[in-house]
Amino acid sequence: MSPRTILTVADGGGIDLRFPTPDDYFGFEWAAEHFAKEKRYNGATPDVEYSVAQHSVLCADAAEEIFGDPLVAAYCLIHDVHEAALKDDTTPKKRAFAEEAEEKLGILAADILAVFNAITDRHDAAIHAAAGLEYPLPQAIAEKVKLIDLTLFVTEWRDLMPDFVHPNWTPYAGIKPLPQTITCWDWEHAKDAFMARARKLLPAMQRLKVVA
Repeated sequence: MSPRTILTVADGGGIDLRFPTPDDYFGFEWAAEHFAKEKRYNGATPDVEYSVAQHSVLCADAAEEIFGDPLVAAYCLIHDVHEAALKDDTTPKKRAFAEEAEEKLGILAADILAVFNAITDRHDAAIHAAAGLEYPLPQAIAEKVKLIDLTLFVTEWRDLMPDFVHPNWTPYAGIKPLPQTITCWDWEHAKDAFMARARKLLPAMQRLKVVA
């Protein structure tokens, strides 16, 4: 642990961004506030604010509706929680840093991207342990989470960025959006909705209720 890599969080505590632990995330209150204030698509939704927390809640709700499986919904709910601490670093941004490092420092871009992925993986491992969920995800569940994430993506693009032309829509052409239209929530609503699903779906939160 190094003081230089500790991030102060919304409850006044701190989390070491290099070496997160399950205790850092347990309860999810600060994380819910952080990513309820984090804008999906780096804020590129014109005239509205759409948070990563709302995206996660809608993913969980869609998983329950489509698969009828609370376990898949639980995994969907927390699939982006690492962004509470690490923020929503877009893929173009990470590639830009990686390519600049390769050009200026001789470090392979692939190695830089691997560092981003390694730190994210540590956070995901801590988050899933805090939630009481297996990590890495079982393959069958991972495939369902990916499908739900893509389903939300095409729904979000339809509803929140309808006049934008996506630079490469081919991978999403066969994905069917949700029938309901997305209406954006304020951050407090998004936080409360996330915490309500967390108490309902996450095994560790269920155990916490029993102890209380």
